[in-house]
Amino acid sequence: MRLLTKRQREILDYILQSIRETGHFPSYREIGAHFGLTSPATVSQHLEALATKGVLRRQGRYYVPADSVRHDRGVPIVGRVAAGSPITAVENIEDQIRWDRIGGEGSFAVRVIGDSMIDEGIHEQDLAIVQPSEEVRNGELVVAYIGEDQEVTVKRYYHHRDEIELRPANPAYRSLRFPHRDPHLRVAGRVVAILRRY
Repeated sequence: MRLLTKRQREILDYILQSIRETGHFPSYREIGAHFGLTSPATVSQHLEALATKGVLRRQGRYYVPADSVRHDRGVPIVGRVAAGSPITAVENIEDQIRWDRIGGEGSFAVRVIGDSMIDEGIHEQDLAIVQPSEEVRNGELVVAYIGEDQEVTVKRYYHHRDEIELRPANPAYRSLRFPHRDPHLRVAGRVVAILRRY
């Protein structure tokens, strides 16, 4: 880890404090407001510098604290995922799951919203543990980004000759179908575990 400037240390300390107090990574707006930075681009430059110095790392489209500065070593919960109609992903860390050996390197968790996977025992508010992967096999349970707004959903993945199908497990919902090479479809990874709190 390379030496941090005074401002970089202050921003890192603020991020870690925010995660401890609120359970999520602060937004660009929150960081900017705290430090009097009016441009999101300036905040982005600071975060990228922290990533270059090894104290933050990219988790897909998000930043998360590197293991070297984290105290929990947990799996980050980075947002919510739709299991009904897709919703826009929340780009913050909400919490951490402190369960050793669940998921592999880079794994993250999303909270399920909706009931389109209910016949597979996946309920609203369950946590889906995702192993990032751009290549998945037919029938695997995946988290995918869809549409121009990159909304997120959990479904069974099927690669057909003429299309990609994301299939629900509830007869009240229809499959989502996309042409091959659809620029607005991206598979984030395969679901490797479902957790539920009682």
